[in-house]
Amino acid sequence: MKRLACSLALAAFLPFTAMADSISPTTFSATLGVGESVTITKTVTVDAEASTSKVDVFFLMDETGSMGGEIAAVKAAASSILSTAAGFGDINFGVGGYRDASDFFAYRTLTDMTSDTSAAQAAINTWTASGGGDFPEANIFALEQVATTVSWRPDAERILLWFGDATGHDPSLGSTEASATAALQAASIQVEAIDVANCSFGFCLDGTGQATRITAATGGTYHAGIDTSTLVDTINDAISTAISSYTEVALDISGAPPGMVSVSPASYNGSFTRDSVETYDFEVTFTGTTPGTYDFDIYATVDGGRVATERDHIVVGATVPEPASLALMGLGLVGLLARRRKS
Repeated sequence: MKRLACSLALAAFLPFTAMADSISPTTFSATLGVGESVTITKTVTVDAEASTSKVDVFFLMDETGSMGGEIAAVKAAASSILSTAAGFGDINFGVGGYRDASDFFAYRTLTDMTSDTSAAQAAINTWTASGGGDFPEANIFALEQVATTVSWRPDAERILLWFGDATGHDPSLGSTEASATAALQAASIQVEAIDVANCSFGFCLDGTGQATRITAATGGTYHAGIDTSTLVDTINDAISTAISSYTEVALDISGAPPGMVSVSPASYNGSFTRDSVETYDFEVTFTGTTPGTYDFDIYATVDGGRVATERDHIVVGATVPEPASLALMGLGLVGLLARRRKS
């Protein structure tokens, strides 16, 4: 096995010079025989600035009768909220709402993911406070629907802002907390739960601990006791914090030929922030599997969002005989020639 070591020198930069998340080296080429391998180091650098990945943000509002003040507050500030979030980069927005199983709707998508802030604003403006029936709502059903029916971009970091003041029925229209959580995790969605009720007597979004458990399981945050005067700031802070902090750095090798590329470690996981530039080294092994010429990309990802691209060019030739095999082949030819001479 051949082994190559590649090191990254992080160049000094002047103050105020914009940087971006990156991967080094940006290209790699190798020629391998079938069964031959080469290993290199790929270094992912996560910048101290805001994320350079695509980010999808979904606003999920409890539209029951008790939420009138909060709906009005978000509507009034929606333009500012959306423009502030859009300033982070390639941001798409989706909007939905939920009530309860006995209402006109249990969950509805008002706009699927879009980069059009005017469309997102229009969708937010259609929120209306009505219905609700008993205290618990269709939260769990709504969360699972958002995870499984919204058109999240496959290469985007995904953030769900969930607003409510009441816990959810469990089960709810066939969904359970366990199934909703599993769906959110499978879709790599980070849930930011914004509880607009006072939980002193348990009548709130987290009355049974649902919001705490779901946000913890998805790498998000439970924001407790948020009133209308602080709601807008909480929303902006939740989006900013979700984008500027991260829990996983990995390499996406889905574009490589099957079996050709392996990575160690599979990922780096923890509670990380963009307070400083951080680097993460991955040992990437290329193995010649089938003869041919292969060009493909490997992506650096932060929380599932692709932040940088590296291009590989691998040529796999025929198997090269080992020296011992060559010697045996030579002896065989000598013997064959000798027999021909005798005959």
